[in-house]
Amino acid sequence: MKEINRVKKYREFKEILDLRNFKRNEIYTVYFRKNDFGYSRVGLLVTKKNGNAVTRVKIKRQVRAIVDSCLEYKNVSKDFIIVINKKYSVDEFNKNKDLLVNLINSIKENWMDKKKRNKFLGIAAVIFSAFALSSCNSFCSEADTANYMFGYDGLNTRFFENESDGIDYILDTFATKTEGFNEASRSKSNLSVSFYSETESKYVSIKCANDETAFNDAIFNTFNSNLKTIKPVKIELINGIIDSSTNATKNTSYVFGFSEFTSNLISTASSNGISVPSFSYFNFLENKVIDAVINNATSTTGYFKGKTKESLTYQDVYGYTYEDYKEFKKDTTNEVLLNKMLNGEGEKDSITYLGRNRSLFANFGSTKFYSESDANDRFVNIKKRNDEIVKNNVKSDEGMSDKYLTLYENTLSQKVAQVKTCITMDDGFYGHVNNDPLNDTVLIQGKGKDFYQGWGEAFTKHGFLEGLFVYPISALVENLSHAFGMNGGGQILAVILTTLIVRILFLLITLPSTISQQKMSFLQPEIAKLQQKYPNANTNQYEKQKLASAQMALYKKNKVHPFASMLVIVIQFPVFISVWNALTGSASLSRDAVLGLRLSDTIWGALTSVSGWPANPGWWTALVLILLMSAAQICSMLIPNWLNKKRMKTITKTGNSAATNETNKTMKYTQWAMTIMIVFMGFNLPSAMGVYWLMGALISILQSVLLHIIFMEKSKKNSDRKGA
Repeated sequence: MKEINRVKKYREFKEILDLRNFKRNEIYTVYFRKNDFGYSRVGLLVTKKNGNAVTRVKIKRQVRAIVDSCLEYKNVSKDFIIVINKKYSVDEFNKNKDLLVNLINSIKENWMDKKKRNKFLGIAAVIFSAFALSSCNSFCSEADTANYMFGYDGLNTRFFENESDGIDYILDTFATKTEGFNEASRSKSNLSVSFYSETESKYVSIKCANDETAFNDAIFNTFNSNLKTIKPVKIELINGIIDSSTNATKNTSYVFGFSEFTSNLISTASSNGISVPSFSYFNFLENKVIDAVINNATSTTGYFKGKTKESLTYQDVYGYTYEDYKEFKKDTTNEVLLNKMLNGEGEKDSITYLGRNRSLFANFGSTKFYSESDANDRFVNIKKRNDEIVKNNVKSDEGMSDKYLTLYENTLSQKVAQVKTCITMDDGFYGHVNNDPLNDTVLIQGKGKDFYQGWGEAFTKHGFLEGLFVYPISALVENLSHAFGMNGGGQILAVILTTLIVRILFLLITLPSTISQQKMSFLQPEIAKLQQKYPNANTNQYEKQKLASAQMALYKKNKVHPFASMLVIVIQFPVFISVWNALTGSASLSRDAVLGLRLSDTIWGALTSVSGWPANPGWWTALVLILLMSAAQICSMLIPNWLNKKRMKTITKTGNSAATNETNKTMKYTQWAMTIMIVFMGFNLPSAMGVYWLMGALISILQSVLLHIIFMEKSKKNSDRKGA
């Protein structure tokens, strides 16, 4: 055993024994403590009860040999005091060795278990934090959720005023969805339809050029005297594609009568060997959904009261005219036309142009899923209609099988599971369910027509934090967004002003703690002197106690509360959770975009969306935001340290003690870990949180500088008084 690995001083023996950390067996009692040397040290204690001096020396030599054989000094940073009792016999070496090896190994394992336990607790804390962030209740009502479901899985049916408009839509669809589209083939004479003929009991094909009437009958349904619809049918365009390598043309086909969601669902089902309902089934299901929506709409007191299925027009269905629709598709940047098509013209009895947001399916489409009698089962209406169609209209194997229905439920439920943008003061259209500006929002019920009633319901229906912080913060964002203007910039200003208000209130609540922290920072020179006075405080229990006592006396003299920072953390964490949920739930932030970026979109989602890159402005906005936020967070962490170093330059350098170095090292790692965590979360949380953190970091920087100036002036005045 080398000298460096021995504990020899009486004072150190006493400190280790006084800690009362020990394990024992029939021969040994081993006391232990952690040290900061990076290697182990061992002290032996053989009492006079073990025999005379010669015997005790023999015992020590044997025990040292055993320790050398079983203890890896470099891998265990511990001090051991091994007390040998009177039952020890030098003649039983193997027994003595086994007992000591087992005892030391159990101590090492216990220490490693403790490290693992601490690591586990750290990981558990992170998981708990993530769970806490995601566990706050959504403010979405069942009606809101049904509207989101309809937004993702709306009607399969497309309505037209006449067959000519329907043919134009079919040709436009081929042009937009076909890679290598042959513009010369854009003619109805090149269209052909294939379908199963019930009368002929076989698949037949009809070319529009050969029999236009039969072709139209095969693809169109007559909804009423004003409207036509396209059936679920496969249509082929002759010579629709040009092969770029050979310049040869070939035919292309597309299945019409299905929404994008239904088409993707059918594709997934087919690839997984799940039977898909027949075209006829989808046709019957669509008619039942449309009838239910119309019955619900015409029974209300609004615009549709008294209307019938026969009297519905294209503008009733979509809110705008087909001519305006074609005009907008030519120029999707026409904001004036878009505003007219969305919001219409005129009010109540003097409506001259309905607008999409007042149209039939935008307001009542949720009837497809929502049932007041069984609001918790979002697919109850689908299941009932499926049973009715299978019983009365199609063969049993043509309907939705259990596997298809399960796939349908899971796919749609996953889409709406993360939706939380439902906090708005009044009924309105919010959200972002697709990239079509005419259909990307859904109807959300107002949660604050009576603010105090809404606030009370936030407590009773959702939870304590939701009522105390989430609802008021969200209400503030909503009102400010509408006050500044719902144009993207208004939402940015709302988030910035909300951040200022929240941070000011937070600062007022934690001001005593913040001042105490700043005072502690200014006491660092004196604390450093104390640490120099007790350089072995990390390894010496006596010095550790003396240092702690001296520091507490210094804090008391200067009216500093060393644990004040804990209060800030305790308050900050629930506030952060609440702000995150408030910004996530704020419906206004899901509407409109700032330089192509919606505040409800995650930065990571925007950066990984390469559609239109590099011309996509949202990608660059997200990149600039995350870079600014990250830089501001790093600066807010480093500036207090820089100011502290600048202040310490005026203090005579005495060299850092081990305790000082250990403290500084721990603080440095903690600060960087927190900053990295915030930057990481900034990627995955809504962009509004990026704005919040950016503004919060700038406020923290300003706060640090102002408090530094104030305390420097105060310190200077105190020095001048002492000098006088």
